[in-house]
Amino acid sequence: MRKPNQLTPEEKIKHFKNVVKVLMNDASKVLAEIELISKGDEMEEKISLLNHYVDYTKRLCESNESAKVYFDYLSLQEKANSNAQYN
Repeated sequence: MRKPNQLTPEEKIKHFKNVVKVLMNDASKVLAEIELISKGDEMEEKISLLNHYVDYTKRLCESNESAKVYFDYLSLQEKANSNAQYN
């Protein structure tokens, strides 16, 4: 039997996803501010990559299709690794 203030595993996951979503929204705002003051192609590329990571994390927490978002992330990561090999 569940205690009155004890969350079910599903409720814990939902709470966790909501916390991560709020953190990623805040991270996106800070990232937007950094983009305004940054200069240089290398910095812009790194900011763009970080922006993708934040976006995928937010989507992962917002979506019921987490697996699809995860595989999209893996695809992006492979692309980033491939680009890094050529630079």
